[in-house]
Amino acid sequence: MKNRLPKICRRADRNLAYVTLRGRKVYLGKYGSPESYAEYDRVIAEYLTGPVVETGPDCLLCEFASAFLARARDYYVKNGKSTKQTERFRAALAPFFVAPLDRLRVRDFGVVRLRAIQRDWENSGRYCRSYINTLVQCVRAAFKWGVAEGYVDPSVLVGLQAAPPLKRGRSAAREAPPVKPVAPETVDATLPFLPSVVAAMVRVQLLCGCRPGEICSMRLCDLETTGPVWVYRPESWKTQHLTRDADDGKRIPLGPKAQSILTPYLLERENSPTEPLFSPRDAWLERARERRAARKSPLTPSQRKRDAERRARLDERVRDRYDALSYTKAIKRAAEKAGVAPWTANQLRHLAATQIRAKFGLEAAQVVLGHANADTTQIYAERDFRKAAQIAAEIG
Repeated sequence: MKNRLPKICRRADRNLAYVTLRGRKVYLGKYGSPESYAEYDRVIAEYLTGPVVETGPDCLLCEFASAFLARARDYYVKNGKSTKQTERFRAALAPFFVAPLDRLRVRDFGVVRLRAIQRDWENSGRYCRSYINTLVQCVRAAFKWGVAEGYVDPSVLVGLQAAPPLKRGRSAAREAPPVKPVAPETVDATLPFLPSVVAAMVRVQLLCGCRPGEICSMRLCDLETTGPVWVYRPESWKTQHLTRDADDGKRIPLGPKAQSILTPYLLERENSPTEPLFSPRDAWLERARERRAARKSPLTPSQRKRDAERRARLDERVRDRYDALSYTKAIKRAAEKAGVAPWTANQLRHLAATQIRAKFGLEAAQVVLGHANADTTQIYAERDFRKAAQIAAEIG
């Protein structure tokens, strides 16, 4: 039994054949194809006569990509979950698993083939121009890792640097619409249609300018409530991995208006300081109370029993916290009910940045938003055109 040869296996998501040798997957090509069986015979012959090449420029591109993606899944993790960067790498390296690149050796991949992949993305219409540039950078990052791990010759990485990014107006790729701040009137029109929990989140986020994920994860234990201005120290945040000092955490100031909104939620979490202040369960219970209040006939005993059973299953049906996606979905549903254009929680951060910049200047917006570079703040804070119009009116 121990002397049996390893069998051909199928990777279902990409319909690829592979064989596991010495604990490592060796890809053979399209599953069930004659080429895959021929490659299997060749690989097994090498396996029986000598060691299989595990690293180095002679390995296949698909093997190199698999090794890098396995590393990315373990490296790009925050709070126990893979970050969006893992998905970007997956999209960037997807062509390496498709013919003809799946049978190509790492040493034979260069800037010409990278440019061909770039043109395919450009002409497919699937990705916008800026995202294609991001994917090209991901390919370079993977090969940079390959140099350090012995998969890639340094000269290959140098050649890949020659692939230019796509320029605005000079490529066939579509342009992604810029994220604009939501109009204050739209926010005001949406608020009455939001659950009170989500409406409180919107108001606090607009006052402090934090990210959607930061308002979703706010907890009582993360707040310093002494002094005229409270301080919110998120447990985690988007750019946490760039922090040099582990003790140099992010601080978000909360003024009197934000404090008055948060106070009722703090009182509810006195006995559970590690639970999120804003919970979808509270919104679910609020909707249930509204439905009961709107009933025109009293509940029957059987209906009361079913209601109690539904509450007992609440932990299974409803999550205990919002995330950026569910938070934005709640906003879009309310905007639809209000009859206004749908908007996102990230646009609320843009609005806060724009209002702060218009009143206190760019530097103030940079400090409040927590950006290390003012150029990043420029992305969030729209320029106040009214000032330019006023100057033009005065000077003629």
